[in-house]
Amino acid sequence: MQRFSQKGQADTVFEVLIAVILLGFVLVAGAFAMSSLSNTKCSKSIDLALSGLKQTIEKASTTTLISTDFLLDVPYCFGSNFVVAFGKLSDNAICSNYCPGSSGSCYLLKYMNNKDKVNPVRYLCVQISPVMSVNDSQSCNYSNSDYTIAELTSNYTIGNTNISLGLGNAVLFKNGRYKIGSTNISSNTQSPTLCIYKKVG
Repeated sequence: MQRFSQKGQADTVFEVLIAVILLGFVLVAGAFAMSSLSNTKCSKSIDLALSGLKQTIEKASTTTLISTDFLLDVPYCFGSNFVVAFGKLSDNAICSNYCPGSSGSCYLLKYMNNKDKVNPVRYLCVQISPVMSVNDSQSCNYSNSDYTIAELTSNYTIGNTNISLGLGNAVLFKNGRYKIGSTNISSNTQSPTLCIYKKVG
């Protein structure tokens, strides 16, 4: 009887051990699935924010009024050290990939975040005229003390590291409110200009 009792106890211990192992696998698989779902949701939210900015720029490029308001709100689910840049790229390989039909140069939105677990670098084609300039100081003279012209830059800094944007002189976007519009060709400019202003504070 004692032998049967010991065998029964051993079987019970073995069954409990198997159950614990299976439960561990289920918990790990569940955590992975939840993390993957969260990353996918975050990625879609980022795409939505970038798409909204792209559409706003395209719409604003067709109006001569600096009246198109836009609130950029890229979620921080992959951290806050992301970069959103808008500029003109003269690279036929990249332009033909993201802006089919472009002739050697194109305007792109570029998102970069090395902590993005889905897509750390994203390009969106912005369909505006390649002859249009951006934030020309002679043309962009919108007078409003609450807004300042968005600065043009070719690189950005994270910590002590300087990184090229790869878009020439580009507008660097941060979360916040913007006014965007364009100016017509005039005696002071040789091409229409897209003007982007960021709300102060």
